[in-house]
Amino acid sequence: MNSQIPTGTSIDGSLIGLAITLPEQCPRCNGHDAVIGAGRGLHKASIMCICGRHIGWMSIATFNFINATVQQFGRPTEPICMNRQRPTAEVKSSTTTAIALKG
Repeated sequence: MNSQIPTGTSIDGSLIGLAITLPEQCPRCNGHDAVIGAGRGLHKASIMCICGRHIGWMSIATFNFINATVQQFGRPTEPICMNRQRPTAEVKSSTTTAIALKG
C-alpha cells in the first residue's frame, strides 16, 4: 500500500486491505478477488481489485456493518463474500423506503 495518502482521503486503518470476494468479474483481469481500499470525500471506502483497478465505492451501510463486525469479532482471516446491487432507476433510496413503511 502507498504510504502517502492523497489529500481528502478518508481512512479507517482497521478495514484497509481487508480481502473481499465479489460476484462479478473485474473488467481488466476477470478475477473476483478484491480488497477494501481508502475512501475519498463522502465515500468511506473503495473496492479495489487485486490487479489494482478501482471497482467501485463501498456503501456507507456496508462499510458500517463490516466495521462493526470487525470491532466485535476481530479482523477475518478469510475473504468476505460481498454481493453488490447495481443502482437502477427503480431502486428507491433508504429514506423513501423507511417513510413508505411508516404509513
